[in-house]
Amino acid sequence: MTKLNEDYSKLEQSILDKYRKELFYNLTSIQEQSYKVLAQRSNALLVAPTGSGKTEAAILPVISLIAINNERNTSDNKSKRGIKCLYITPQRSLNNDVFRRIIKYATSEEIDVQIRHGDTTYSKRKKIIENPPEILITTPESLGVILVNEKMNVLLRDVEWVIIDEIHEIMPSKRGAYLSLCLERLTLISTEFCRIGISATIGNISDTAKFLVGKNRKCEILIDKSLRKYDLELKFVQGSIKDTCNHIIKYISQDFSKSSVLLFTNTRDESEFLGTVLKDQSNIPIQVHHGSLSKDAREETEQFLRRGFNGIVVCTSSLELGLDIGSIDLVIHYGSPRQVSKLIQRIGRSRHTRHTSAKGLIITNNYDDYLESMSIIQRVNMGSIEEQQPHECSLDVLAHNIVGSVLQEKKPLDLRVLYETLKSAFLYKSLSFYDYNDCINILINSYLLRIERDKNLIFRTGKSLRYYYENVSTIPHVSKFEVIDSISNRKIGTLDQQFVGDYGEKGNVFVLKGSQWRILVVNETKFQVHVEPLMGAPINIPYWVGETIPVDYETARIVGQIRKSILSSSSFDPKKYYLSNLMTSEIHSKLAENIKPLKIIPNSNDIVIESVASEDVTIIHCTLGTKVNNTLGSLLSTFISSRTGHVVEYRADPYRILLSSVNSRITKEHIISLFTDEFDVESVLIASFTGTYNINWKVWMVAKRFGLIQKESVYDKRLARLLYDRYRKTSLSKESIRELIHDKYDVNNTKTIVKKIKNGFIKLHWNEDYRFSGLSQPILNRSKKSISTPIGMESGILELIKERLTNTKHKLICVRCAKWERIFETHEIPDKLSCPFCKSRLITATFWKDVELRIIIGQKLAGETLSRVEENKFDRAWKLASLINNFGKLAIFVLSGHGIGVDTCARLLRNFTDEQNLLKSIYEAEKQYVMTRGFWDN
Repeated sequence: MTKLNEDYSKLEQSILDKYRKELFYNLTSIQEQSYKVLAQRSNALLVAPTGSGKTEAAILPVISLIAINNERNTSDNKSKRGIKCLYITPQRSLNNDVFRRIIKYATSEEIDVQIRHGDTTYSKRKKIIENPPEILITTPESLGVILVNEKMNVLLRDVEWVIIDEIHEIMPSKRGAYLSLCLERLTLISTEFCRIGISATIGNISDTAKFLVGKNRKCEILIDKSLRKYDLELKFVQGSIKDTCNHIIKYISQDFSKSSVLLFTNTRDESEFLGTVLKDQSNIPIQVHHGSLSKDAREETEQFLRRGFNGIVVCTSSLELGLDIGSIDLVIHYGSPRQVSKLIQRIGRSRHTRHTSAKGLIITNNYDDYLESMSIIQRVNMGSIEEQQPHECSLDVLAHNIVGSVLQEKKPLDLRVLYETLKSAFLYKSLSFYDYNDCINILINSYLLRIERDKNLIFRTGKSLRYYYENVSTIPHVSKFEVIDSISNRKIGTLDQQFVGDYGEKGNVFVLKGSQWRILVVNETKFQVHVEPLMGAPINIPYWVGETIPVDYETARIVGQIRKSILSSSSFDPKKYYLSNLMTSEIHSKLAENIKPLKIIPNSNDIVIESVASEDVTIIHCTLGTKVNNTLGSLLSTFISSRTGHVVEYRADPYRILLSSVNSRITKEHIISLFTDEFDVESVLIASFTGTYNINWKVWMVAKRFGLIQKESVYDKRLARLLYDRYRKTSLSKESIRELIHDKYDVNNTKTIVKKIKNGFIKLHWNEDYRFSGLSQPILNRSKKSISTPIGMESGILELIKERLTNTKHKLICVRCAKWERIFETHEIPDKLSCPFCKSRLITATFWKDVELRIIIGQKLAGETLSRVEENKFDRAWKLASLINNFGKLAIFVLSGHGIGVDTCARLLRNFTDEQNLLKSIYEAEKQYVMTRGFWDN
């Protein structure tokens, strides 16, 4: 790094002058702290609330110092060619936003700023190489790409600053592990650069600082300790999601009719559904914004907001980060935010300045969500934020960066030297040489690297570059299957290939969008799953909700405290949670009603187990959070299955565990036995993974990142199991297990819980009753047991089929003269059909967009020679005309069925007795078509 002769006081004064030139207010706390530290080129982590000017606190000192350096280089006749600062953000959209925010500061100092990410055009990339900017805004993945790009690599030699924005968003995912290794690889090019991290919400600040700078480097931690004020309301709405929407409309119409409002949801499905309902029920302008929408659609909505959009934008985490979206007057959150950091980030989008309190409404129609939101609000007031758990020693990410290091250096690399370099990343401080070497062995066996053992040198191969580029992203490439309802013949949603690969067999039942569906057939060519609805199904069916936001142990523990506090109302202060006394009374009554049968209030110190003699499920009430309950549920399932010899399945949420077994009754002794035996939690957990779809899926994705499977390959559970067995004692299986435990389980807290139960600090209470309490209903409703109703017996289903058939469009054509054709829906067709030109009753039908059949009939009537295909089409039309002549409109009604041809139609009409049986027969014919079409010739 170039050393400047000026003393620090002069540098500080230059930066201060820059602040005064650009900003129209006194420096905020974080800005006062940062410029003095950055003037000394010290690594720094900046932590401050939204609206406190964190971006300016990081970038203005850097711009000032780059400008001073440029002036000195000009006076010394030195070239300023090369990138001086890398500004890294977690999202491409945030790249564009940062550019808009800092370009004015940079331009005033004649400093160039450019963006380089996956969407950057070739011409712009070329321009960056030919005329490099001083500041380059990019993403972790794009940094990985430019490190191995020979021309870009040269431009990184003069990097003096690396700024990581929204560092809390990057650190806990595999992208964090990837970025930490990329920064160490950057030290092979530019040995000295200053690292700056920016965040508003971090629980474990010290670890985040270490993550930022790596091992054996110092980092200044700068914190703005002034807490942002929150003007919050918490509202419970009794009723459906539509009732909740009515309340939102009423709330906005009263006080925010001409305001910009963000309505956050936790899932994309919720945002789409809420957006649709709000549009139907109000005149308020509605926009929807989430990650599945196109880039253009998202940017259009962001533009609306920047221009002062008066209406509601229904969104997910896509608008959670610090995008510049103008002034937001109100943020509403539908359902619990699930995490403190989520609430702070999302509600903090409103009134985005340091002088005003954030305005937010949390609204829910779910009692679990209501109490959970109260817990999260309490933690906000306490300044308690979840600790981020990063991926330590992620071996597939390591393997990718080993190949990347060889590619970027353009020469063989010494094994030991590279090991020490990559181990400098904080997340890899405990990396063993054995695991490192094993990763290299997998890469060598896959011909992605080669080695000279006697010299300990590794070399690139012809496959190295393609593998590297295909696996730059740590976000799994997941194909989606469309789910087609055979009743309506319409798409009802999507399933991940993981679910289809493990569970997509004919006859299996699953839950999607609150309804149960039976699989008819999976079409892997078209990526479609054809299903039929069920009115009920056996209990042991998977509930597919995708990846949900986990609730941590502390939030769940406080929920238990709140339950107890509400029921002993003398100690409960509703104002603490932004509640009215009336609302408190309603919650008290409902909670008392739900808990009364249990006699003891379940919390983190009292675990209550519910059993009903007539049911084959057991409910365990334990307010221990998503990951602890997942771990306990898995342990109980494994232990009880081994003792009874029957399969025991489990389902868990943050506040309860459900155990079910069709063939064996779960007793008190079965559950108690878990806490009397001596065992290692992690070992039992790993043993329980064998053969499950969770581990199969992880193995598949990790194998892709190791280069053992092509990126586009469709998931195959049998191959995944073979890979797990084949690589059982290698880095592949080790990484798959580590990642699965990291994502879904909490081994350390579970060990503590098990120990406390054994020591009696946490008490178990067995409750036998004739029915389950109201507190059990949330998990029971997702596991509802009932008798499967045959699809054909449901009159409501038959009505849906009839409605579809009567609304199907057809094109009718005269086969005697070919002069007349007309499009009808089935219900519009007259009872007596005849051609208005030739009066013939021989009228045929075809698909309403068919433009060929009338021409073919005309050619046949004119005596022209037809091709074999055209002859077949004419013969079909003639047969169909005969059927319509004999059976009239009913024939066309039957032909409206999906995949029903002339022969099938004739058979169904011959067997016609009544409408209900005909509808059943049509549906069975449609099912047969869907299930066998893959075996037909054209």
